[in-house]
Amino acid sequence: MEIGKTIRSKREELKMTQQQLADQIYVTRQTISKWELGKSEPDAISKKSLEKVLAVQFVEASSSKKEKEEDFLRKIKWFLGLVVFGIAFLPLRVLWVMIRRNWKQPWNRFALLPAVLAFSLWYLHSLKDNVFYLFLALIMIAYFSTSAYFFSDQRAIGEN
Repeated sequence: MEIGKTIRSKREELKMTQQQLADQIYVTRQTISKWELGKSEPDAISKKSLEKVLAVQFVEASSSKKEKEEDFLRKIKWFLGLVVFGIAFLPLRVLWVMIRRNWKQPWNRFALLPAVLAFSLWYLHSLKDNVFYLFLALIMIAYFSTSAYFFSDQRAIGEN
């Protein structure tokens, strides 16, 4: 049911005139008439006053509509964020695929991989300093440990 029809039916049920209702809500009789005819809608403060005087609930219909709109906007923002994230990290994914294809070649492990890591660190530097230094330490430890592993693996292959 529309707000205007609800206002009119409840007002008539309570045997009030438009002027009596207007006096209790602190608006003009013409404003009540416009609300009842659907030419305008009461603002939030007037709605609360109407709810108290008429003992009805208007918020549910408008709030559910508002919630749906907010949910829809939230989904759009999430989707756009996902698209931007995917596009922003596309070069990193392409580089990673190139590295994986040519993993056996030493220049990939010792030149291209640090370049990818440097690019990642450059991005991480835009974050808070503590987060950057934490990731820098973790990435350096991971890089040097994998480099040492592959270097020792190359030596073992060369000795056999």
